[in-house]
Amino acid sequence: MLLSFYKLYRFYRFEAKKTFFFSIPIIFAQLGVVLMGVIDVIMIKDLGLVATAAAGATNDVFFLICMLSLGSMNIIAPLVSQAYQKKDDVESKKVFFSGWVLAFILGSLTMLILQGIVLNFEYLRQTPAVTQEARRFLAMLNWSVLPILFFLVCKQFTDGLSLTKVAMTITWIGLGANVFFNWLLIGGNWGFPAMGLEGAGLATVLARLLMLLLIMIFIITHPKTRAILRTPANNLTWKEISKVFRLGLPVGVTYFLEVAAFSVAGLLIGNLDHYSQAAHRVVISLVSTTYMITSGIGIGSAIRMGQAFAEQDNYKMKKVGISAIILAVLVMGSFCLLFLLIPETIVVQFIENDRKAVDIAISLLIIGGIFQISDGVQAVGLGILRGMEDVNVPTMIALIAYWLIALPIAIFSHQVGWGAVGIWIGLLLGLSTSAFLLTKRFLELVKKKKKYFFHTKTTL
Repeated sequence: MLLSFYKLYRFYRFEAKKTFFFSIPIIFAQLGVVLMGVIDVIMIKDLGLVATAAAGATNDVFFLICMLSLGSMNIIAPLVSQAYQKKDDVESKKVFFSGWVLAFILGSLTMLILQGIVLNFEYLRQTPAVTQEARRFLAMLNWSVLPILFFLVCKQFTDGLSLTKVAMTITWIGLGANVFFNWLLIGGNWGFPAMGLEGAGLATVLARLLMLLLIMIFIITHPKTRAILRTPANNLTWKEISKVFRLGLPVGVTYFLEVAAFSVAGLLIGNLDHYSQAAHRVVISLVSTTYMITSGIGIGSAIRMGQAFAEQDNYKMKKVGISAIILAVLVMGSFCLLFLLIPETIVVQFIENDRKAVDIAISLLIIGGIFQISDGVQAVGLGILRGMEDVNVPTMIALIAYWLIALPIAIFSHQVGWGAVGIWIGLLLGLSTSAFLLTKRFLELVKKKKKYFFHTKTTL
């Protein structure tokens, strides 16, 4: 088995290296987003347990509701990369502005839903003190929805043009700005009022507005992007906008199905005891961080796949796809070994004084270690299929993997008393199913595209 994988790696290693180095700036941009949330939690901690609990509940709700909109933006980079590969500046420009329309419509709907939750937060059954704090925090965060979606449209546009260092740099500038604004507004410094948790929300809004402003300045001034924006084009029609909607929405639904499944699993664990809840919080933060690395590789492979797809180069599509899967196995396999070999050493860095919580966290981290490879392969699988404009079947796969396999097993485990470990086993089986089916779909699609491209070329 290992010998076969090594031979496969030797054959595809050149493409794997190209995808890896192309994806590095995207990976750092993804990690910057994660760190923004981590630093927020650290800086809020001094406000006390109520504020920390309110921030956790608010962030869970915010990202769950926003995931459909956030995920839908991920179709823009592959479409731009296809157009750019064909030297079609008109198409690149239309995809970019269609993305703005999509972001505005989905963002506006998301803000309405979040405002409804703000007004009815008590139905989430938090304590009155937590509800009061969370309501104000979520109301402030709601104003950051459109800025972050518009930023993502611009990020996807520049990523699709292979200008991947732009968003990485701006994301880390935004991270620094968020820390500074938090310092000013949470505790009150330099004469600013101490706004507490609401100040953290305002800091996030300001940081995201700054990120949007900086990337827009880049797009307007950089020769490559400026030339695209200045390209004469007919007025944008609904038919052109609908393509981005038609391809983007299933991508958003796919992300939502996965995130929602993990959120429900977290709620089930929260109903067990505070030991399990603490352990789950720690381990989910660890596996979410490693996921962001392969998420970056998935975005990079989607862009490279989009270029090969535009060229109708079936051989290159196969090489890009398989090399990306191999890369995911290698990267996440390293984390798998780390989590399996020293789980206690890792866990005690986050939980020190509660042996029961430590033991549960160790068990969960071992399961998380096992599903690292599956998580990486499914993240990359979604990317390479997105680059081939295959978005509907992956959505069905997500529905099967997370809502027909992972969640029923998790709910059953909760009912029969298997605890957090049983719930995480359900997640493991869901991720493994998704990885297998997405890989199978890619290999089948490559065969179909080979026949289609051959027929197209012979009839021209």
